[in-house]
Amino acid sequence: MSKSAQKILTTAQMLFNSYSFVGVGVDLIRDTSGCSKTTMYTYFKNKNQLIEQVLIQRDNFFKEQLYAITAGLEGHKALEKIVQWHLSWFKTDTFKGCLFVRAVAESTPEQQEIRQIAISHKQWLRDFIVRFDQVRGELLYCLLEGLISRFLVEGYCEEVAEQILKKALI
Repeated sequence: MSKSAQKILTTAQMLFNSYSFVGVGVDLIRDTSGCSKTTMYTYFKNKNQLIEQVLIQRDNFFKEQLYAITAGLEGHKALEKIVQWHLSWFKTDTFKGCLFVRAVAESTPEQQEIRQIAISHKQWLRDFIVRFDQVRGELLYCLLEGLISRFLVEGYCEEVAEQILKKALI
């Protein structure tokens, strides 16, 4: 991928995460990334394709991160690393909830590709977690999904995070 295309994707992801898919237009992405309209449309034929590529890039990032932190680990130790990774993400200034959930919530029935990318990501994440422990993994996946919403709405709380970590990994 060219540097220009990557800059457009990075800018789009930041803007979509900060403001929403519906609230951000291609002109804002173009202007913020500093590219021309021609460059923008050379790499992305429309906003839907840009959203799809942002989600694919985000999916790849999650996979790389989670594979790396669980490499060589099994069972409880792997699940603990997955929870810690999520809790670290929830603490960041850029945490605005799940981009995949927001993509589905903001998509229209005609945007099936966007919905499918989000569904595939969530299925992958659940399967990835469950592979370390069938029963505990299912519960942990549901717990993490719930914490995404809770910490988005209420803000991150270290005490809650510590309790969750202890109870979920007993």
